[in-house]
Amino acid sequence: MRKKTFLFNWKDEILAGVSGGLLMAASFPPYPTRVLSLVALVPLIRYFLIVFPELAERKNSLKKGFWTGYFFGMAFFSVLLFWIAYLIPESPINMSWILIPAVVLFVLYLSCFTGLFTLALSWLVKRFGKKALFTAPAIWALIEFIRSKGELAFSWGLISSSLAPYPMALQGLSIYGPFGLSMVIVLINVLAGFILFSRVKKHKVWALILLIAVISSHLVYGSARMAEVDRGMDETHSSKKIAIVQPNVDLGDKWEPVFRDSIFVQIESLTKKAAALGADLVIFPETAAPVSISHSAKYRNWLKKISSVSGVDLLIGYINHVKENGRWRSLNGCGLFDDRGVLKAQYEKIKLLPFGEKVPFSQYFSVLEKIDFGQANFKQGEDMTIFDSSAGKFGALICFESTFTGYTRRYIKEGAQFLVNITNDGWFGSPRGALQHAETTVLRAVENGVFLVRAANTGISMSVDPAGRIVESVGFNRESIIVTPVTVARKMTFYCRHGQLSFLLMFIGNLLIILLPALFQKH
Repeated sequence: MRKKTFLFNWKDEILAGVSGGLLMAASFPPYPTRVLSLVALVPLIRYFLIVFPELAERKNSLKKGFWTGYFFGMAFFSVLLFWIAYLIPESPINMSWILIPAVVLFVLYLSCFTGLFTLALSWLVKRFGKKALFTAPAIWALIEFIRSKGELAFSWGLISSSLAPYPMALQGLSIYGPFGLSMVIVLINVLAGFILFSRVKKHKVWALILLIAVISSHLVYGSARMAEVDRGMDETHSSKKIAIVQPNVDLGDKWEPVFRDSIFVQIESLTKKAAALGADLVIFPETAAPVSISHSAKYRNWLKKISSVSGVDLLIGYINHVKENGRWRSLNGCGLFDDRGVLKAQYEKIKLLPFGEKVPFSQYFSVLEKIDFGQANFKQGEDMTIFDSSAGKFGALICFESTFTGYTRRYIKEGAQFLVNITNDGWFGSPRGALQHAETTVLRAVENGVFLVRAANTGISMSVDPAGRIVESVGFNRESIIVTPVTVARKMTFYCRHGQLSFLLMFIGNLLIILLPALFQKH
């Protein structure tokens, strides 16, 4: 008798994992099919409803459960992040050959999280039966939460971000944040899976009733919340104008000394145009001024002159340098020049991109700092800064920082009235990464109930209202100025005040409702 092949032995796991992962990948930019996240986990639910019960008593059942999720992760993250392998030639990476193996390793690492999700689900289904599938929302959200913490934190591609184009579906973020929304989306997946694949008619009916209740209640709340936001903006008669500048500087020229003066001439010209359009505050992107601000008196004074002559406040990104233990360290920062030309405050990026801006754990093991494949090796900033401008108080999120929900809400808790995201996504090469990054940023506005303005060197620059609606935006590879009125926040959302409290209660409640009766059930 011929030995069965690997593909035959693992066909169900591969089919469930890969099909689900591809559906999930299609829920993110650049694809228009974002709502597929509402059914992307259905292939996994089907696997645990139909296939897994027959395997539950086998010794390798948990192994099969884990690999089902791992196949899911490989399909999802490969499609989501393959653009990383195509950073433009002007990026700082000096060993371009390393990008493809780096993406492969990154995908293999991230897939461990989806593997852990299905491993936990396998154990629970094996122990408590098919009803344990209703713990999937809590487990998935917990895994996402863990993935967004620590030295290797990567909160890109959370399932909640997939619904960014649909403001009405996002309003629950103001109560339970992104991990709570992830629980809701996964619950919809579980209910859809039961409707389609449960063999018990009563279960199908109850799943349909619950599905209608969950979706309709969230849409009703979303509509009411958006109306409340609109009333709040109407009642606040005073608003300030913020100019978002997209300079579209060629990254091949940006760091060449010969082009430095011409870049500052452009900064001066665009600031004057923004002032003429009535702006109170002008915002330029990350590293828009390609100099070390503390050690370049000529260009620092030039920026002071630009803001004072134009009569506006100016926030601009740049690089800074400090001497530490006898060697120079770089910081990715930004500063606010007021309308008198005074540098009022500065901020240096705290949440650095793993491997792109800092080798993880290098602060503990100095030998890691010697690794050099072209990454920036920035020094981590130490203090959050609340900028006090003519347009109001705000916190600045530099690039990758806008993907972190807990970090962002700290700004509003400490007195910021709106949020600013400055970034330079031109390195990405593919518009996929820039689109994904921009959409993730939208969630930060809804969570905190504040305006968010975003300045990107080559796009996408935009303004987002407290309900997550994009007021105005600029596409890729265009020089442009957006002047947008911004109403400052008058009160914090529940999520902003209490953080993950709602999510924690949802998480505990989800597990107790499903598992507690089973624990006391007589066997």
